[in-house]
Amino acid sequence: MRNKLILILMSMLLPVSTILAQYDRAVVSLTKLDYVYYNIDNPISISVPGLLPKDIVVSIGEDKAYLHRDPDGSNSNDLVLRPKDSSGTIIVHVDERIDPQRTRSRGQVRLRVVTLPNPTLWLGYVRQGDTIALSDLLNKSYIQVRAELEDFNFQLDAPEVLSYEINHSESFRLPVEVEGSKITQEVKDMLEKARRDETLYIENVKVLLPDGRIVTLKAEFPLK
Repeated sequence: MRNKLILILMSMLLPVSTILAQYDRAVVSLTKLDYVYYNIDNPISISVPGLLPKDIVVSIGEDKAYLHRDPDGSNSNDLVLRPKDSSGTIIVHVDERIDPQRTRSRGQVRLRVVTLPNPTLWLGYVRQGDTIALSDLLNKSYIQVRAELEDFNFQLDAPEVLSYEINHSESFRLPVEVEGSKITQEVKDMLEKARRDETLYIENVKVLLPDGRIVTLKAEFPLK
C-alpha cells in the first residue's frame, strides 16, 4: 500500500534488492522505505508467512520508540511506530512465539530516524516561485500563506503557519509583520503600492510541523 511502511518477513530467500538481514531462513525485506520520521506515528505492517498474528512478537531495541497497534489499520498486523529521538537508528525485532515462555527470532530490520522535510510555501493556490496575480491578492478573500508537505508517504496533519513577514521588491518600507496565515488589510494596503512586474517576498515564515518542531522559511512570488 502506498501509505504504508511495509516490513515483510519471508520464509525463503527471494531475489529482492531490499534484503536487510537473514535469521533462521527468515528474510527481512523492506519494500517501501528504510527510515521512519521522528515524533510521528509511522504506520507499519509486519507479517511472517505461515504464522498467525497472535504468534508474532514485535519489539523495539533500547526503548527508542513507542510501538502499538494501529487503530485505523485493516488487520492485527498493522502497527504504529513513533521514534523518541530525532536521529539515530531503531531496530525492530520480530520473533515467533513458540509457547508462553519461549520465542524464536525470525528477523530484524534497522531503520534510520529522520526529521520531516521542510514544507513548500504556497500563497493561495500558487506554489512558491510561481507568478501570482496582484489583483487576486487584493480582491480574493481565500488567499493565505500555506505550508504543504509535498508527495509525502502517508497522511499527516497540515503544517500550521504561525506568522510571516511580507514586502515587495520596490518597497522602501519595512516588511509587514503578520500573526497567523491570512492576508490582512495591512498587507493589502502595502500591496496597493506594488506593481505587476515586481516580486513579492514572504520571509521569516514560522511554521509548526506535525512533529512539534517550528521551522523558519521564506519564498518569492513574481507578481503579474
